[in-house]
Amino acid sequence: MYTLAFDLDDTLYDRAQPLKKAFQGFIQDNRIDFWKFHETFQINGEIAFVKEKNQIWTLEQSHIFRIKETLQQLGLEINEEQAIVFQKTYEQYQQAIVVYPLITEILDFLIEKEVLSIIITNGPKVHQRNKIKNLGLETYFTPEKIFVSGEEGIAKPDKGIFQLAEERFQLDKATTWYIGDSYPNDIIGAREAGWNSIWFNPRNEKREDNIATSTVSSTPELFDLIKRMFE
Repeated sequence: MYTLAFDLDDTLYDRAQPLKKAFQGFIQDNRIDFWKFHETFQINGEIAFVKEKNQIWTLEQSHIFRIKETLQQLGLEINEEQAIVFQKTYEQYQQAIVVYPLITEILDFLIEKEVLSIIITNGPKVHQRNKIKNLGLETYFTPEKIFVSGEEGIAKPDKGIFQLAEERFQLDKATTWYIGDSYPNDIIGAREAGWNSIWFNPRNEKREDNIATSTVSSTPELFDLIKRMFE
């Protein structure tokens, strides 16, 4: 049986869009470039995620840290109350997220070809499952087909979370593919688990040591690759 496992954030939808809207409504200093903000926010988000995962911080503390620390590094100070307001605004925009173009067509195609599709994602349980609901993906992924690091206590790139999927669905490594945008979490994680991988790389990041089985830069490219695999 063939299986395609998907990352969620920045693979099935663009995580930057709700963040950009929150940024534009909250940050009045036009000296701060959004993409520099985005890059710094993601780095601090990873730090906060590890602290929250290890139960060093609460989820709220991790949210306060990532925005306060990001803006401090970019030369702007805010207090905890302002950080909470930013987080709530960000969460409101997250309710209106949409999948990338062609994602539903890809998922419909996989159903037609009887290919098992699952999601393996890092993040808190409630947030990740809410995103899946808001994206309308519950039609394609029943609860048992969704693996969230915050539920399982294991996060990518740890191969343990991939092994949980193997055990639940009796997967064959040779016919299992993982699709994700994060090279360290998704591609290296899949490699450690012995899976094939497709690096979804819309920013055309360069890596001389690219170990992905295949690399694509857009959802049309991804769909073309998947159709070649199964037609």
